[in-house]
Amino acid sequence: MKKLIAFVLALVPMAASAAEKFEATNTYVTETQLWPIDESSGYWMVKFQGVSQVTEGPIESMAVECHGAGFWGSKGLAGNGICMHGDGEDTFILRFDTEPNGNTWQILSGSGRYQDLSGAGTAITEALPGNRRITKLVGDVTLGD
Repeated sequence: MKKLIAFVLALVPMAASAAEKFEATNTYVTETQLWPIDESSGYWMVKFQGVSQVTEGPIESMAVECHGAGFWGSKGLAGNGICMHGDGEDTFILRFDTEPNGNTWQILSGSGRYQDLSGAGTAITEALPGNRRITKLVGDVTLGD
């Protein structure tokens, strides 16, 4: 009987790492370039550089640098870009998408401690006085093995 139980357990796949709730607040200094097409639309490019302060989840707080571009018009902003989190060996890259109905993010790749990191969620960005912004990221991440 013990051999049968051991055989059955060997056939059952090992459970994958479970997703964990993730929340972070990114505070940046921004550089923005704008190219108006007409009175109500145009093209934008942005660079954000700052700190990602993690309040929940398996990721550490770290430096963050983002680059993005897109269009604005009567329906709002639309565009995308990438953010590099961390420096040295433990880093990850996420893609962000900005749409008139909301912003989303998805982890694309990682290295070091974050090599098997995956996840996705939503983002809310607010402009602050001066060339500063704050973004709240909420979602689920899986750190992997």
